[in-house]
Amino acid sequence: MDGDNHFFEHIFSSFVDGVVLVSPNGTIGKANPAIEEMFRSSIESLTNKPLTEIFPEPSEINAKIQDTLTRGISFRDVRGQGIRKTSQSLFPVSVTVSPYMNHGVPAQGAVLHVRDMSLFKELEESSKRMDELSHLGALSLGMAHEIKNPLVAISGSAQLLRKRLPDQHHKFLDVVIKESERINRMMERMLDFARPTQLELKLLNIHQILEEILLLEKKNGRADFRFVQNYDPSLPQVEGDEDQLKQVFLNLVRNALEAMPEGGTLELMTRIHSNYTVKTETHPNSRQAILVEIRDSGPGIGAEELNNIFTPFHTTKSKGSGLGLPLSLKIVENHKGKMNVQSEIGKGTRVQVFLPVEQG
Repeated sequence: MDGDNHFFEHIFSSFVDGVVLVSPNGTIGKANPAIEEMFRSSIESLTNKPLTEIFPEPSEINAKIQDTLTRGISFRDVRGQGIRKTSQSLFPVSVTVSPYMNHGVPAQGAVLHVRDMSLFKELEESSKRMDELSHLGALSLGMAHEIKNPLVAISGSAQLLRKRLPDQHHKFLDVVIKESERINRMMERMLDFARPTQLELKLLNIHQILEEILLLEKKNGRADFRFVQNYDPSLPQVEGDEDQLKQVFLNLVRNALEAMPEGGTLELMTRIHSNYTVKTETHPNSRQAILVEIRDSGPGIGAEELNNIFTPFHTTKSKGSGLGLPLSLKIVENHKGKMNVQSEIGKGTRVQVFLPVEQG
């Protein structure tokens, strides 16, 4: 009998999803290790605690569990939210609730099968964003020949006319040439979405990349900018494409500086982010991530604007193309990472870039 108990104990502990045994009075009786990781709380601290410790009220999950305890019925795929203790942050869960039967005796509690739906939500949002970029790429390819070829003819003709016409006409032709070059640059950036991205991976020191970018911007910047660097010296290296990641962080730093036309503080912070793990379809197991966070003290971004921040061609800059952030997002997601932008009017903006640490 002891052997059977050990056998079932091993099965219980081996589940990737969470399993919770709820006592008849509605408290947590037993849980497997997956619950510890999911809710960022030890099994010992959860034992004999009410279910509101992991499923905050009001909750349909708690109502269904109570129905199971009193009526002995099962519920499948009940959607709701769980709470991570270390950060007090909510995350989506799916729970299957079954009555706990012990040797044929009527229900002695309830058994919960808990799935963390964060990955599915992340993949859904990522897929939506990448679909938008993919559609833009297909559109770019179709537009390239239709726009770039006549653009070359327009620019070439304007340059030829400039050489032949009197000086008083040069200023008009200069506008034509300048605008042709601007449209051509935009077309090149659009084509970046369509071209297959081949990463040249190597181990990188993110701090070195950030310092090279800051050195460049400090030389070009004004004296009314204050730069603050809060780096974690123990940060591990990441595997990435140096040129492409430089492009991402250079764009984010410049965006932050442009958001402060009257000057302000730009803060760069790095750390291992213990409350955020990167999961993808090809790497479904949680992997530790490093966080690079760029904060500015600018005027901030409103909620509506924030919802469109990764939409191609959506920009509030008079000279912006609206392609910088979408392209940065594509590069980060090609590195199996994530981007997150948080902002509030009057409180500045912070952009978070999560990059996974390869673990052997």
